[in-house]
Amino acid sequence: MRKILTSMACLAFIVCAGSLAAQSTGTSTLSSKDATKTDAHDRPIGGINIKLPAPTTTTTPPNEPSPPPPPPTPPTPPSEGEDVPPVETPPDPPPPEDPPTYYGEPVQGKFAFLLDASGSMGGSRIATVRAETTGTIGDLTEDDEFDCVAFGGQFSASNGYCNFMWGTILPGTAGNKSSAINWVNGSACNPGGGTPSYEALRQGCQVYPSELTKFFFLSDGYPNGGAAPILADFPGWWSKFTDCELVVVCVGGGGADFMQQLAAIAGGTYISTP
Repeated sequence: MRKILTSMACLAFIVCAGSLAAQSTGTSTLSSKDATKTDAHDRPIGGINIKLPAPTTTTTPPNEPSPPPPPPTPPTPPSEGEDVPPVETPPDPPPPEDPPTYYGEPVQGKFAFLLDASGSMGGSRIATVRAETTGTIGDLTEDDEFDCVAFGGQFSASNGYCNFMWGTILPGTAGNKSSAINWVNGSACNPGGGTPSYEALRQGCQVYPSELTKFFFLSDGYPNGGAAPILADFPGWWSKFTDCELVVVCVGGGGADFMQQLAAIAGGTYISTP
């Protein structure tokens, strides 16, 4: 029995030694399903993540629009208890002044006063006319131009029974207004004689320029020689004025029919006063 065990041990030793010798002297080989393919060693095995370099050709990105400017900074409200600065508000323009009036009629621009100084205008009538006329003159501005003329039988026939203050229209300066007020209140307008309305109207239309704005004709009586000649000839005298208004002032009601017809011929204004 001992011999049998010894023989089996020797046999096992020999088998092991032979196996080790074969491993140390032999060539190792790889086994693969692709062993018959010559390019098997070039084939990748398993998954892979490939990152390629960026292309060498560069492209210019499009120009982006400029960003909008930032909104304005809102004003900082005053802190509690702090006074709010006052906002300066421009003053309102002064309201336009109304022009002066003559017996209620606005007076502005270029005009003439043709005043009846006949004998019937004495007493309170001439006093009232003087007060109204000088009050209007005192309110004129330098933009206004004016003149006064008194008519009556006491004045020279060669001058159409008229007494002109200047014989032309002048600006309403302080000096001219002062002179005019003195003239109206003085002897130049003292009443006397008849009522030569025909000569006075003809003379006034001839003397004053066509650009006159208003022509005031004031009288208290029926004209010498009657109304018919005046009503017949006046349209020819008046035709020179392109944009002038005739204002007829009838004092006391005398000759009212004639004066209304005269105003109507010129498309003017008729005013009746006591």
